[in-house]
Formats: sequence, C-alpha cells, structure tokens
Amino acid sequence: MNKLNWNNLDYRMGTVAFILNKENKILLVQKNIFKRNEWDGPGGGVDVGENADETIIRELREELGSDKFKIMKCSRKLDKYDWPLEVVKKRLFDHGKTFRGQIRKQYLVKFFGEDKEIIIQKEEIRKYIWVDIKDLKKYLVFPGYFEKVKSLLEEFGIK
Repeated sequence: MNKLNWNNLDYRMGTVAFILNKENKILLVQKNIFKRNEWDGPGGGVDVGENADETIIRELREELGSDKFKIMKCSRKLDKYDWPLEVVKKRLFDHGKTFRGQIRKQYLVKFFGEDKEIIIQKEEIRKYIWVDIKDLKKYLVFPGYFEKVKSLLEEFGIK
C-alpha cells in the first residue's frame, strides 16, 4: 500500500468500554486478532444509523453475552490510533474496504451481574480477565496505551 493510499484512508468510528465490577476490577478482553499478551477494553465500530451510546451497549451484549451493564460516564477525550499495516491489508482483503485506524469514544461502565453471566463471543474474543487497576500496565501493552488509559481513568475519578 503506497503512502498516497494510506493518507486517503479514513478512520473507523468506534467505542471502547472500561468496565468495573463490584470489586472495582476492570474487565479486559483479548480479541482473536491480538497476540497472547495484548488486551483492551471491549467495544467496536459504530454502525450506520447508530449513535456511540447505542453501539457500546450493543457491542457489550454481543461480545460478553450480558445486558447487565450501565454507562456511568463518557470521556471528552477520543482515542485515535492507526492500525498496523497488516491489519489494514487483511481488512481490505476480507471486506473489500478498510480504514487507517480508529477513533473511539471511551466509556466507564458498571457491570452489575455475576461472572457466570458473561459468555464471550468466541468468533471475536479469545478470553477475558478482571484486572486490579494497579496491574493494568502488565496488560495494556500497545505503545502508549497504558498512559492513555491511566489518564482516562483519572478523568473518571478512578486511581
């Protein structure tokens, strides 16, 4: 893919949730496309005719199999990043179109269900884990991502 094409690609509008449980641990997911040490919050792309609040609830229901979520806060900051070239190429091959990366609306969400109610969408998610906030750095390994999430959680009043 040459530089001209790369610069002409748009960003996909998306969402991501940082979900707290009753013990104030944060839920992270490992998507099937991730390496074994890569984790993120659940979420996904905004569909045509949908707003971001609708998207995050739909994505949580699809990816985690539960509707026991409540949006607590939405950040003023957007998470913008480029995808690796191999992801861009794979999306182009698989879907006939692609994006350069994502711009994601970020949410703080409360899970008020029980762990046994979470049934991951195996087509997209390999596994999930509840993480103590103090341990997030071990899991958020994408370049600069831990710092972004730390700042986001501080904005949400979580330390």
